[in-house]
Amino acid sequence: MEGKNLLLDIPNVKTYDELRPISRGYAEKKVNVIVTQGATATVIAKEATKEIPIIFIWGVADPVQAGFVKSVAHSATNITGVTSFVGPEISGKRLELFKEAVPSLRRVAVLHNARGEVPGREKTLNVLREAAIKLGLTLTEKPAKSVNDVEEAVHTLSKQTTDGIFVLVSGLFAEPCKRIAAIATQERLPLSGCEEEKGILLSYGPHAYRTGHRGAWYVDKILTGTKPQDLPVEATTKFEFINLKTAKQIGVTIPPNVLARADRVIK
Repeated sequence: MEGKNLLLDIPNVKTYDELRPISRGYAEKKVNVIVTQGATATVIAKEATKEIPIIFIWGVADPVQAGFVKSVAHSATNITGVTSFVGPEISGKRLELFKEAVPSLRRVAVLHNARGEVPGREKTLNVLREAAIKLGLTLTEKPAKSVNDVEEAVHTLSKQTTDGIFVLVSGLFAEPCKRIAAIATQERLPLSGCEEEKGILLSYGPHAYRTGHRGAWYVDKILTGTKPQDLPVEATTKFEFINLKTAKQIGVTIPPNVLARADRVIK
């Protein structure tokens, strides 16, 4: 129980650089477990300790390629967790669904994490570029390495420059998602890919709440004596939701055949 036999420390930071001294502090204090969100945060925690168990719960596409674990079955390191890896092809599928939901879509602004710690990003972008050609879409890529970059990129978007915003899921966008969604609604632009439900038109990908819930199971296992090396990496499942309230606000009518395939419809 928190406050009795469990102490949680959840730092509120705006830049990844702020995480480095915090991670070193955790290593010095010899905390029982470190929970990370995203590949960059996991890299920073990994740099700080090779002994303390590290559990990643969101935004890590391929933990093997990133060097966090030796294999998803046996990590052979102090790191394990829940991966959002479902293959780079999911990005092409997400773009296809975006086009189906908004048939008038022609120009799409793509926000993506351009930090070097994110493995496989170029492969994902290539999948997206190929899908765009097949769908007759023009992509405008907006690379970002910080929250400030995201803010600057979003402020360049309007009905005059784009027909929709497509976010490649990353921990970098967790904090700015509310702002992205607010601007998308203000500019009456369809938005796909943010975790923020308010203002987003549709989402197709790992469920953030369920991922965090499963991450808590990992933490419990660690705190009760299980070693991270003995916990295999799990992959999250996909889900799709469509927000009809947002669709009405921005003047978009979702085709009935797309609505029928949604796991959840927000009204």
